[in-house]
Amino acid sequence: MKINIKLLGIVFLFALFSATSAQASLASLGTKLTIAMSDLPRYEKLPPFDPHRKDFTCVYESQRMPPVDPQAEMWFQQAVAMNDPNVLPDKIDYGAMYQLYLQAAQRNHPKAMLNLASLILRERPGVPVDDSEVAIGWVEKAMKLGSADAYDRMGVYHLNGLIKGGDATSAYAFFQRAADMGSPEALTFLGDKLAATYDNPAEGFWGNLPVGTKMLECAFAQGYGPAADKLSYIYRGTTQESKNRALHVLHEGVKLGCWECADNLFTQFDGYGLTRGVNLIGHVDKARAERYNKIGDVLKLYDGRLKLPNLDKVLPLPPAALPKWDGNVQTLINAAKAVTIPQKGHKDAALEGRAFVPAGYAVRPLEAGAEAVTAEQQVPQTGYWVALLPGSTTSTERPQRYEAGERFERAGYDWVSPDQVQWHYVGDVYRLPPQPSDFVDHLVSAGAIREVTPPSQDLECSGNIPCPATGIWGGRVDSAHAMKALFNRVDQQAFVAKGERFPQPHERVIEVDSRDVVWTYLGNPNREEGGPGIHAISL
Repeated sequence: MKINIKLLGIVFLFALFSATSAQASLASLGTKLTIAMSDLPRYEKLPPFDPHRKDFTCVYESQRMPPVDPQAEMWFQQAVAMNDPNVLPDKIDYGAMYQLYLQAAQRNHPKAMLNLASLILRERPGVPVDDSEVAIGWVEKAMKLGSADAYDRMGVYHLNGLIKGGDATSAYAFFQRAADMGSPEALTFLGDKLAATYDNPAEGFWGNLPVGTKMLECAFAQGYGPAADKLSYIYRGTTQESKNRALHVLHEGVKLGCWECADNLFTQFDGYGLTRGVNLIGHVDKARAERYNKIGDVLKLYDGRLKLPNLDKVLPLPPAALPKWDGNVQTLINAAKAVTIPQKGHKDAALEGRAFVPAGYAVRPLEAGAEAVTAEQQVPQTGYWVALLPGSTTSTERPQRYEAGERFERAGYDWVSPDQVQWHYVGDVYRLPPQPSDFVDHLVSAGAIREVTPPSQDLECSGNIPCPATGIWGGRVDSAHAMKALFNRVDQQAFVAKGERFPQPHERVIEVDSRDVVWTYLGNPNREEGGPGIHAISL
């Protein structure tokens, strides 16, 4: 068979042209993909980590983040409560937990996004998603919302190789950004790395003690317990004053849920370093050591989620006397938890019958142009109706619920005939977003705080005067105060003895004047037992 050389050449040239075009197209596509990947938050261009920086400005994450949607926060709290260490892992419904986190994340709740990512990567049973890209995507969404903790998490992903091309260099750049944005975890991690007396990059630490200390104090001020443990090593020295400072910061760390702090104090009261002169207390106290040891075991299970602000009720620092204890660790935990007084409420007779509105629901106010009928007509539509006098736009009467086809009852306007009253339709009830009392109720049901009997006396006083009564006190600053988001928390409480001073905000490196704090008495002192000055822990 004769071969057409000319035709073969054309075919060869066409194939060569096609291959060259394909390579060009692939190269172009690769460039576009590279550009698209570089635009992802995971590859954000950040300044390189500088362990020798000269200054650091503390930023509180709670002050710079906008408030989250209340319903999203409630879903988040419910999901967190499901991770109960008292429940066997195979009994936890991780599928339901995932769904709650997902619902909260879909309403732009940054912490829910991070917990959702963790749940996916841990491959828990019942979690419908098993894809690291999905997990990373949720962290990136939280980054876009400005979450400092999300930048910290992305640094972890870079360090662990979960991000393509990630390494220690890129990881530390993310940690640095997270710390500058106020992430307590990043601040504690980097603060500890910088709090050395000399550089040793191979071992992962640098000699930048001033900046390292500031970072740890910034995390501690935000209520992050592990920062207290790291600070204790910086504060402790050879003088008794420095040892006392380290002792107090560890004790405050236990209140913030830090099990490392509790373990540290256990060893100190058990006599560690006593013969070498490095012990913080200067003597052995087995009774206190035992309580710190048992409390630390419980806190370890909660990973910082359990706060014990009223620790001084069960375990005050010396020279205060220890109250008697029944030996049950749960007694220590329950008595040291935050407390709440049941909401003062009364049964409103006007909300019975047709005016009844279920708890957590509300009726919309009357709007102009709402459907109106005379009192003598049948109810045309099921829902709530408001009675108005002719020509009036407001009513002193509560909305009343009627079923379609019913007859309106006589309204409260006794001085006019029923046919002069008009009934205006305002619709049916609608679900209210969770209220502050709902969150308190949830914390009670989850075991994070406990309800106590209201005190027999109402007491309020400023933080700069001696305590007028022994018991638990709750501290708050005015709602207009710059530090309200940091200070006005349900766990901002303290057990204080009569005549003693209230906790000073500066002891937790919080920039609040003690005179700006109003302390409210919540009662719940320990009971006297066996004579004056002898007390036993009471709940």
